[in-house]
Amino acid sequence: MCGLAGLADLGGIDRADARARMRRALDRLAPRGPDGEGMWDDAHCLLGHRRLAIVDLSPAGAQPMLRGGAALVFNGMIYNYRALRAELAGLGHRFESDSDTEVLLAGWRQWRQALLPKLDGMFAFALWDPARRELVLARDRFGKKPLVYCRNGARLAFASDLAAAEQLAGAGAIDPAAIRWLFTLRYIPEPLTALQGFAKLPPGHCAVLSPGGFAVERWYDLAAAARPRFESEEQAAVALRARVEAAVADRLVADVPVGAFLSGGIDSAIVVAAMRKAASRVRTYTVGFEGVPDYYEERPAAKQVADFLGTEHTEIAVSAGEALGAIEKVFDGLDEPFADSSAIPTYLVAQATRRHVTVALSGDGGDEVFGGYRKYQGELLAERYRAVPAPLRRNLIEPLARLLPEGKHHPLLEKARRLRRFVAHAGGDAAVRQAGWMRLLPADELDALLGPAPAAPTLEARVEALRGAARDADAVNQMLFADLALGLPGDMLTKADRMSMANSLEVRCPFLDHRVVEAAAAMPGAWKLKRGEGKAILRRAFADALPAAVFQRPKKGFEVPIALWLKGPLRSLVETALEPGTLAAHGIAAAAPRRWLAELDGGRRDTSERLWTLIAFTQWAARRGAAPAAATPGAAA
Repeated sequence: MCGLAGLADLGGIDRADARARMRRALDRLAPRGPDGEGMWDDAHCLLGHRRLAIVDLSPAGAQPMLRGGAALVFNGMIYNYRALRAELAGLGHRFESDSDTEVLLAGWRQWRQALLPKLDGMFAFALWDPARRELVLARDRFGKKPLVYCRNGARLAFASDLAAAEQLAGAGAIDPAAIRWLFTLRYIPEPLTALQGFAKLPPGHCAVLSPGGFAVERWYDLAAAARPRFESEEQAAVALRARVEAAVADRLVADVPVGAFLSGGIDSAIVVAAMRKAASRVRTYTVGFEGVPDYYEERPAAKQVADFLGTEHTEIAVSAGEALGAIEKVFDGLDEPFADSSAIPTYLVAQATRRHVTVALSGDGGDEVFGGYRKYQGELLAERYRAVPAPLRRNLIEPLARLLPEGKHHPLLEKARRLRRFVAHAGGDAAVRQAGWMRLLPADELDALLGPAPAAPTLEARVEALRGAARDADAVNQMLFADLALGLPGDMLTKADRMSMANSLEVRCPFLDHRVVEAAAAMPGAWKLKRGEGKAILRRAFADALPAAVFQRPKKGFEVPIALWLKGPLRSLVETALEPGTLAAHGIAAAAPRRWLAELDGGRRDTSERLWTLIAFTQWAARRGAAPAAATPGAAA
């Protein structure tokens, strides 16, 4: 796990200027790679790298790495690099290190783009071939590792995060279209970034800059990937367990200490059970928050799993003051506005875990792959709800639901919140329902907050297109495909990468091994999602590996009491975000945020996510000294 950056210009670079820019970019990327730094350049390309040493800790594994006339910078881990190395050695390649970086270089020289499907791992890399005057960027299948670029003709700047890319390419103007997406989803979906002229390379894509031009191409498509055939649910459960256990074992390869995040949920418990099978020593880490409602406490449930499996378990108690004190560091670690408040506990558990290990396995991806979120249960109930006559829904049920108070600090208020969200969207068709359950703000509130929408595809249209890519799948699988393509890279993996890298911790996700995801995609939705039971096939596969209580606990998010904090110790953040000059500078109407605050204070409506999104945007803008949004939206292409 590292940080990379680079600048290529087919017309030639000013090497002194480029190196000065690279110095600033690498300073930004320093937390991603505290173990080393390197630069390399020629007349047309400059590559920079910050290293977090995981395999082959010697200088032989340093980057940028040069072999056979090509130069490479790489972020991630190739779990099957030793098997690929043996294959390449049989084809005549010679190696000077035991690093996966060198295997990538040799593999590209041997197979070029045909290398990418051979890779089992998480990666983002840039390879410069001086003989061809060709720069190649590539990103892993599901977007575990980030890669941002900015192209201007034959000039291309790129980096592991937007702030570093901006140091190389020059300052960009805020993109109003991207900010609209932020207030729609709480994050900015790919390929957009917060800045005009900058783009994220989408998962499963590669980009090539050469004298022939610039092209971005998809190299992996889950909907088109070859998938196994299962004759029965029992056969699928047996095969799934074997695939998950193999994925966990692969992710234990490291020359540094490895541990695991352990919450009270199913996913991390299964990962740790598989680790316990593969290794004699397993270290697990759980964070708990003092002085918050029991809803947010996971330490007792995690300890039960740790005791059952016999792990070396560490509980990290975080006071409310410590959690609040980390918020500035959370914002510092974000390269663009990101409003999932679970970034706070993610940062804290990564910070605490890094004191003991350099690599941690997590259960990330399990919900998106196997249907674990509550909204999937809502999808099963939507058919019954739609059987209620539409006039009765519109004129009685939905207006009454909107009157209910809501909040996460009391079980009844939390149930009311879920009910309000369900009835607001369950009456629509499949794509409208899915988009509704993703949405933060409906279109009319967006217009009131930010002005009329630019001519662009709506969230509903985007979800419909993603579902349509899996048109041969059943309705549940179409929903999962859309979430894997949109929410997983934009929200879950962004949060995990930025918060772990802010603490120089590598996080590995066995549930996102492509063989696991493809196996799950081959199963009927009914095997994964049953009424009252998400991730059913995963539960069945590991039923004898964990205490029964693990599978009986209700679904909980990894959250902090953000609504309570915004009414109390974080009040100053709210007030700063609502300053009239701040809002006016970014074209944000003040009426809606003021109403959100009044509703939160009055306890009638939990508007904390709306307010937190506004805070996330204004905090990011303040950190970069951002100029107001530009008039014309756009992103690099």
